[in-house]
Amino acid sequence: MSEKTEPREGGLKYVVGRIFEVREIVILLLVLLLSVFMSLNNRQFLSAANFRIVGNYMATDMIIGAFLTVSLIAGNTDFSVGSNMGCSAFVCGLMLNAGLPIPVCILGGLLTGIAIGALNGFIVVRLKVLPMIATMGTWMAFKGVGLMIINSSTLSNFPMAFKAIVQNWNVFGVSTLIVCMLAITLAAAFLLKYISFFHQAYFIGSNPESARLSGIGVKRFVYALYMLIGLCAAFAGVLSISRYGSAPASLGQGVEFRVISALLIGGVSLNGGEGSILGTFLGILLMALISNALTLFNIDTNLQSVLIGSIMVVSVAIDEANRRRHG
Repeated sequence: MSEKTEPREGGLKYVVGRIFEVREIVILLLVLLLSVFMSLNNRQFLSAANFRIVGNYMATDMIIGAFLTVSLIAGNTDFSVGSNMGCSAFVCGLMLNAGLPIPVCILGGLLTGIAIGALNGFIVVRLKVLPMIATMGTWMAFKGVGLMIINSSTLSNFPMAFKAIVQNWNVFGVSTLIVCMLAITLAAAFLLKYISFFHQAYFIGSNPESARLSGIGVKRFVYALYMLIGLCAAFAGVLSISRYGSAPASLGQGVEFRVISALLIGGVSLNGGEGSILGTFLGILLMALISNALTLFNIDTNLQSVLIGSIMVVSVAIDEANRRRHG
């Protein structure tokens, strides 16, 4: 009686199985398929102007998502990034309208973001509130604070020199917004892979207690990451009002769910211990292409909210199924 043989490591079944175990490859295939479909069905898709639209859409989300990825790998989410983005931008805008020097206004906005991040860290570390609950609380709180700051109106009349930062400046033809996105993405990828302080996110996310007992400063790490996320959210807000030339009351609303959905698509686990900057980049790219496709085909933009919600639920379900399968 012959024994049952296992599939050879080089066999087609093994290769296909490995492909679908690597989330980044699956997303890349989806990006390519969607790009081919769009290029064949809409002439505007391959235009330089449309590429800029997709890039600008991605930029804000990736600036926020890069270090949020590191924090989620460590098991700490942040739902306050959208409110932080808006509130910090409003502070910067008010200072600009008051006639203060542009560098001082930008610094004021960035410090606001860091302060909100520090508060998140304090609530999670010192008050021992679950990160999801803590940051949902600050999300609602600073959403209200931001609207009170601007009296639910739109800030405008910013100096031309401030608006020129994103509208006119470029590096070899690449806009400031895209350059900043690429710089932060590459920095996050390098730090997560090669710098021990950031790489320990995987250990902390997999087993926080073991990480603490091994001598890792888990509390210091959590504080640092929340402040860094706050800084990036504020930076995204400042760049946004430079790009638009105004600060609408809706600035930052919905960003948190859009970014976290993209992170989940990219393979970051809400349970911690898994994820990559590449996966996050591809997840945000896929979301940007979906949004762009809806716009080019004149489909109701409210459908985007439906898709984001659906994608988030499916991604969480897949994440939970993987956790049970490997746990």
